[in-house]
Amino acid sequence: MTLIPIFYLVFSQLAIGGFGLLLLVPKGLVGRGFYRLMGTIYLLAIILARCAALAIDGQMVTLSNFFLSWAGHEVFFTLFLFLIVLGYTLSLWLKSEFFNRILLFAGATAGTIAIVYSAQSYLSQIDLPAEQFLLPFQFLVSATLLGAVNSGMWFGHWYLVTPDLPVIHLKKFNRFFLISLLLSAFLFVFNLFLRSRTPGAVPLNVFYQVVLGMRILIGFGGSFLLYIIIMYCLREKAVEQDAVGATRAATGFLYIAIITVFMGELCGRFLLLEMAFIL
Repeated sequence: MTLIPIFYLVFSQLAIGGFGLLLLVPKGLVGRGFYRLMGTIYLLAIILARCAALAIDGQMVTLSNFFLSWAGHEVFFTLFLFLIVLGYTLSLWLKSEFFNRILLFAGATAGTIAIVYSAQSYLSQIDLPAEQFLLPFQFLVSATLLGAVNSGMWFGHWYLVTPDLPVIHLKKFNRFFLISLLLSAFLFVFNLFLRSRTPGAVPLNVFYQVVLGMRILIGFGGSFLLYIIIMYCLREKAVEQDAVGATRAATGFLYIAIITVFMGELCGRFLLLEMAFIL
C-alpha cells in the first residue's frame, strides 16, 4: 500500500506546483492553446491524485465516491482544487480573460495552503527537530521542482509555435528548476545529518541503499547535470545563431529532466514513508 500514498503525494504536488508556476508566463504572451493544454494536464493530475486518495481510504473509485465520499481530511482541498482548475480550463474555452486569471491566482494560493495542510498527516510518522516546519517546506519545494520541469517543458514547445518568444521566459522556469533542486538537495543532506544523530533510526538494508542511491545519483545528480545542459543550450551565443534550435534542444533535455526529477521525488516519498525521514 506504500505505492498509492507515494503516487498521491507526487501527483498532487505536481498538479499544484505546475499550475501555480503558470504565473511565470505573462498575460497575453502566448495564445489560449497553451493554457488550455496545461489546464487539462493538471486537471488530469488532480483527478489521478483524488483516485489515489480514495484508494488510500479504502473507497471504490467511482464517480459518486469521487464527489460524495468525504473520508479523509484532505478531500476538501482536493475537490476545491479540482473545481478551480476545471473552472480555469473552461474559462479559457469561453474566452473569459478576467475569470481565468483570477482562478489561476486562486489555484496557486489554495494549492499552497493544501500542500502545507497535507504535511500534517505525516508529522506523526517522523521524529525530527522542527518537523512541523521542515516537512511542509519540503513538500512546497518538491511541488515547485515538479512543476518547474513539467510546465517548463510544455512552455518550451511553444517556441515552435511562436519562434519569436523571448528566451528569458524559458530561462525563468529553469531558474525555478535550479533553486528548488538546490533547496531539495540541502534538505536531503540536512536530514541525513539529523538521521545520523537519531538513535533507533530505521536501518539501511540493501534495498533502501539502492533507493537512496537512486535519489542521489538520478534525482539530484542527473537533474543538476541536465540543468547545466539546458542552460548551455540557452546561452546567448546559441540563441543568436539559431533561437528555434536552441529552445528545441533545451526542451528535449527538459523531457529527460522530467524523468530524473520524477524518479528522485518518487524515491524521496518512498524513503519518507518507509524510513520516517525527509529524504
